[in-house]
Amino acid sequence: MSRYKKILGGLLAAAVGDAMGAATETRNTEQIKERFGGFVMDFIAPPDDVFARGFKRGSVTDDFSLAYYTAMAIINHKGIINNTTAHAALINWSKTPYYRLAGPTTCLAINRIMGKEEPYSNSFKPTYDNLRGSNGGAMKIAPVGLASGGDVAKAIEDALTICKPTHNNSTALSGACAVAAAVAQALNEEATVDSMIEAGLKGALEGEKHGLQLANPSVYKRIILAVNIGRRCQDDIVKAMKELSDIIGCGLSAAEAVPTAFGLLAASAGDVEKAVIAAVNIGNDTDTIATIVGAMTGTLNGYYNKRQLDLINQVNKFDLEYIADKLTNLYE
Repeated sequence: MSRYKKILGGLLAAAVGDAMGAATETRNTEQIKERFGGFVMDFIAPPDDVFARGFKRGSVTDDFSLAYYTAMAIINHKGIINNTTAHAALINWSKTPYYRLAGPTTCLAINRIMGKEEPYSNSFKPTYDNLRGSNGGAMKIAPVGLASGGDVAKAIEDALTICKPTHNNSTALSGACAVAAAVAQALNEEATVDSMIEAGLKGALEGEKHGLQLANPSVYKRIILAVNIGRRCQDDIVKAMKELSDIIGCGLSAAEAVPTAFGLLAASAGDVEKAVIAAVNIGNDTDTIATIVGAMTGTLNGYYNKRQLDLINQVNKFDLEYIADKLTNLYE
């Protein structure tokens, strides 16, 4: 399989997961089924009671849009990934309509990069704010893996560079490095679900050594637990969803969303549609989990669906083929 096909597949499946999950975010699985008459299996316009309200059917959210602008910055800087690249991605993204979905950690970082003073607040801010260990780095990091040429160590190093300006803590960096490493491994022709999980664990272990050390669960250990759940439930994806939701969680913490994405990778045996649909309907931070597992499985399989590609490009004014081509030929 060509590297271009793998890269386009990772981009497309991540975007599809985000756009589909935009409608189901915050609800649990039963509430999703009640609201939509069953599992959400295709793009629908987000209802009025979710963060993406007002966005069109097929629109991505902050998750994949940040990944897209990260990819653009990597391309514009000819594959050089440094603070300048990381800052450019954030600043350019902040000028888009997706910025209204930005989390507080990302907003503060962008204001700091642009030299804007933080608004005055007399509220107490703890030194060790464990809520900052979010999945905001993991959700945007797939392009770093796609730009790595299949080099897992490079992907981990570059993930740290991209994420430190916004998520410089052990939990968030562990999650981001895990995803970047798994996507990088998926680029290789001999990649398997097991080798991606092994790479992800390597990334998680390295990432947790960096940044402010937070009092959150270990992303590394929870990936192991989630993968074991997924493997045990390979014959029943709905059971896997329930077990992962109940035991690991599907929330904003990188110690929930990232391990659960790896659990779905294992439970689906790498099947793109099975993994993404499960993520879209698993509940809570569905768009982020679907973005992450879409990037991993989509890269592994070289996912392609012209109808979905055309809609994503049209609604979001993207050009995923261009991005894939440029990432493929970065070092040639």
